[in-house]
Amino acid sequence: MKVVVQFDSLSFWERVGVRGLSANCNHNLTAGFSPQSVQVWANVRRSIEDFMHNLFRAGALMGITAEEAYFVKCDRTTMTQNDIDNGRLTALVGFAPLKPAEFVILTFHTSTRHS
Repeated sequence: MKVVVQFDSLSFWERVGVRGLSANCNHNLTAGFSPQSVQVWANVRRSIEDFMHNLFRAGALMGITAEEAYFVKCDRTTMTQNDIDNGRLTALVGFAPLKPAEFVILTFHTSTRHS
């Protein structure tokens, strides 16, 4: 059986719980990180922002503007020098799901070292 989800359906997003939305974010945002650099951080941030903006436009997040609905950080403020030296990339993502009406903050850690 194939299930097709219409992401522009507000009723779908009203039924998606915070856990489901968080799991979806985690699955879509933590793949394919490369070795550490400012450019990689910008690419990761942009990729996550694009993903979150699509959720916002689909009606999955609360807020009149994207700035009210989510934020993304992936830079020197999310990683220590020790993290960078040891290949740990950290992105911080906050978002306001439709229900419950509270802001959720996720921290994604991944290794940029390839074994």
